[in-house]
Amino acid sequence: MSSDETLDPEILRSRSGSVDIDDAVMVEILFHPDLRRVGARAVLGSAQSEHARQEVVVGRETPIFRMVGWGDARPLQDPCVSRKQLTLRWVQERSGFELRQDAESRRELRRYTLDGTLLGDGPGFVPSGSLVAIGDRVLLLCTCRPLDVLGTDLGMVGESRAMVTLRGQIRALADTGDTVLIHGETGVGKELVARALHEASRRRKGPFLVVNCAAMPETLLESELFGHAKGAFSGAIAAKEGLFRSAAGGTLFLDEIGEMPLSMQAKLLRVLQERKVRPIGELQERPVDVRVVAATNRNLAAEVEAGRFRADLYSRLEGPAIRVPPLRERRDDIPRLFVHFLLQRIAEDAQVAGGTEPPLARLVIDPGAQQAPVPMDFFLKLLGREWMRNVRELDKYTAAVAALNRQKGEFRAPPQEPLGKAPEHLRGLSNSSPPSSSQGESTPARHLTEADLIREMEAHDHIQHRVARTLGISRTTLDKWLRELGIRRPKDIPREEIEAALQRIGGDMEQMARELKISVRGLKLRMTELGIHEPRR
Repeated sequence: MSSDETLDPEILRSRSGSVDIDDAVMVEILFHPDLRRVGARAVLGSAQSEHARQEVVVGRETPIFRMVGWGDARPLQDPCVSRKQLTLRWVQERSGFELRQDAESRRELRRYTLDGTLLGDGPGFVPSGSLVAIGDRVLLLCTCRPLDVLGTDLGMVGESRAMVTLRGQIRALADTGDTVLIHGETGVGKELVARALHEASRRRKGPFLVVNCAAMPETLLESELFGHAKGAFSGAIAAKEGLFRSAAGGTLFLDEIGEMPLSMQAKLLRVLQERKVRPIGELQERPVDVRVVAATNRNLAAEVEAGRFRADLYSRLEGPAIRVPPLRERRDDIPRLFVHFLLQRIAEDAQVAGGTEPPLARLVIDPGAQQAPVPMDFFLKLLGREWMRNVRELDKYTAAVAALNRQKGEFRAPPQEPLGKAPEHLRGLSNSSPPSSSQGESTPARHLTEADLIREMEAHDHIQHRVARTLGISRTTLDKWLRELGIRRPKDIPREEIEAALQRIGGDMEQMARELKISVRGLKLRMTELGIHEPRR
């Protein structure tokens, strides 16, 4: 689309969602030469109020943009933007904005959809949820959506309609006492939602404990959840309380519950029904006082149909549920998330530098520069990307941006596509073996490099069955490629290296796995194979 002839509000409205009568009309900054201003908004009034229908001059001095949850409130204050750059007016009947440009304005206007598709140049009409660029200086989101009056009290970044709805669900379910099931794709932040549920509940002063049901074999998972008596099995040199009892008075988060073995599902169901656990090697059941929150990226109803998940456990879990939206359903949050992650890394750099301004900070804070440190086109590309692994991928991409620019003092975007997105030559690979080399030995696909595969392994926390699923290959083929490319598997880690990591790190299995570049489950299986006991924490 590139002309006003295609701007039918009824066609475009679906891109930004419907407008409710209680929504607020607002203009939000999605790009500014001072990146700290990203996310600031000027609320013009409720959608049906006469105040929102009045013309608003947008320029250097008006309107006042306020950061969500902050006291900072000021106009654009960009010397390269005119005092009267444009005038906009909310049109309730058309669910959009009329834009006019002042004859004396310095910068040209461009209009985009939320995914960065150009709608047209100059003034005109845009539906709610559209972008207006003032030259290469400022990118504004013109929208009508609900306001979250409690702001950022749950520690979750984003003010999109989807995020306001999500925070409302969290507050509504915080103190229900029921088990809550969190649905969502990989990388959307399901653990963050679970933690927000805990912090918003009356159990907030109790512990919040996490177990990844996909990261350990069944025997270890049972001991981890329910505990065991001393001598209950080989290696049980001391009694273990188990997470259900350790989380007493708080919340236990069962991540990736769709990966739990069927036999363990039966034991979990009994605990949820009886509110009692029986440690391995003991005859007596012990009462537990804990709220269980579970999460999955699978369709559990389909898993029940396929016989991979128990119907009775699903019935127990399917009551109160929260769906965490993928990043593509909240694109207007992408710029603020990027800046949030970038500011975190600047703070880390400052701490390392002893409080002096690190070079990376110059990318963020330069409101008076004639040329913005970060180009606006970069933010338009962020909005248009397909973030296959959602917020997790955006965070890793921001880390790549920070690493590239840390010592340069000038902005450069990483040349590769976002981390975690399978390169074009990796997508749709079949389960067939790679072609053979001239020496007669089988080798990986011609363009598959060690860096490609390492990137996929890191994106999936080195959990091999997920990597295989993403690449469309079998576990056997993946294992073969890892071996041929010289990428270590759990079975390749020597005893001495594991014992050294244990001595250096202690009992933090997740940290050990990250350092050894294998999955937690793979580490535990390798330790069991070598007869190395997992230390108590």
